[in-house]
Amino acid sequence: MSEGHSPSLLRLTGRYFVLVFLIGTARAATAPLVTDVLPSGVPLPSPAPGFVLPPEDTGTELLGDVGGARSWLGRKGIRFNLQDVEEVWGLASGGLHPGPTYDGMTAATLLLETRRAFGWHDGLFNISAIQVRGRSLAGERLGSLNPVSGYDAGRTTRLFELWYGQGFFGNRLDIRVGTIDLDTEFLVSQNASLFLNASFGWPLSTSSNLYSGGPSWPFSAVGTRIKWSPAYPLVLMLAITDDNPTRGPFYSTLSPTRIDPSGTTFSTKGGTLFMGEAQLWVDAAQSLSGKDAPALPGTWKIGGLYDTGRFPDPRFDSQGGLLGSPDSSGTPLYHSGTWLGYVVLDQALWRTVGDPVKAINTFIRATMASGTRNRLTAEVEAGLTLQGFVPSRPNDVIGIGWGTGFFSHRAKENARDVIRFSDSSARLLMPENHIELTWQVSVRDYLTLQPDFQYFWNLGGQEPVKGAASVSRGAVLGLNMTTSF
Repeated sequence: MSEGHSPSLLRLTGRYFVLVFLIGTARAATAPLVTDVLPSGVPLPSPAPGFVLPPEDTGTELLGDVGGARSWLGRKGIRFNLQDVEEVWGLASGGLHPGPTYDGMTAATLLLETRRAFGWHDGLFNISAIQVRGRSLAGERLGSLNPVSGYDAGRTTRLFELWYGQGFFGNRLDIRVGTIDLDTEFLVSQNASLFLNASFGWPLSTSSNLYSGGPSWPFSAVGTRIKWSPAYPLVLMLAITDDNPTRGPFYSTLSPTRIDPSGTTFSTKGGTLFMGEAQLWVDAAQSLSGKDAPALPGTWKIGGLYDTGRFPDPRFDSQGGLLGSPDSSGTPLYHSGTWLGYVVLDQALWRTVGDPVKAINTFIRATMASGTRNRLTAEVEAGLTLQGFVPSRPNDVIGIGWGTGFFSHRAKENARDVIRFSDSSARLLMPENHIELTWQVSVRDYLTLQPDFQYFWNLGGQEPVKGAASVSRGAVLGLNMTTSF
């Protein structure tokens, strides 16, 4: 789930290229970067099987070494990071109510490297907390299914993640146990993380089809994650968690952040969520540019999930009748279990070797889910990112992305049932589409600004209103400022 943009994209891209060649030799504890605590709109670390905890660079944080405190804590194996995000959004035209909104987030992360702390090799303890604030432009002004920002998640101050990770066999096998957020490792596209729209992080098909949106930002769930690198360039991952982070019902008048406002429910009473993913690291240079071309690294992923919980039928009620009928009980028929499969392609298309680096990257992600258990059965996101093309600004990145989701046959038939039986003013379901154009400006190593434009059509996943088509479209302008302290 966006989706929080430090260190600079140049440094992150350089690490990405280096990791492609060094994966097989890494021997230290697998560790997240501090940006793992953020949703879409965040350049996530490359999910290398032996990702090495990099030396802390206090120059990438506003407060620097804090009078030597960070260096002293680092020698004890302790790292602390504070990130702050401020966003302003405005609905320029269309939608429900044109006008501005604000949202923001502060995240604190503490990491303890056990080797430095007390001599226990390849262990890592992680705890993080978040505070999310502001109002929802998607819900209050735009009327879209997809939030314009990953930080449009409901007001909350909560524990985010609490886990312990242990590496084995030179860290070719890495196991985490605790409360885990899955969308920093599973189903995520490295290149899509540049964009601010929430669908480029944890997609709509999972956030709408799972209880409370599943174990994804800003929620985590009790469980375990296993990452295994049997041989370069293959990485295999498996997660087993509780499927309902807040323990709330599938349908509720309360938002998930109000059902569990503190993040300390630690639910184990729901169904079980199984999620697996295989990653293949490739170099497409020979195929795209010839045998002597610079390396063009890519990560190709295939995965899926199965949830053993009970899920409502989009069309039929508990008595076998139609939910859209006036005679319906209104209680949907519940099925046992649901599934979703996906593919993700992250690929560098072109890059230069010299300094400054210029690069063009692409991403494509597609999901497919059960049509009898879910309202949304398919979803696609795709886009391009361009680094180093702004004159005199080698660290800036420009991106253009598009996404859409498709309703199940039963969900569309239910909309027709409602029109036929009771409400002729209701509208048919259609795929909501959105395009995003964004520019990430690296002001300092610890500060980024990101102006953003998004355009939606078929808002709310419904056909345009007759005589008022502009209500079904929306143009949104935004600005994200992210600071690492």
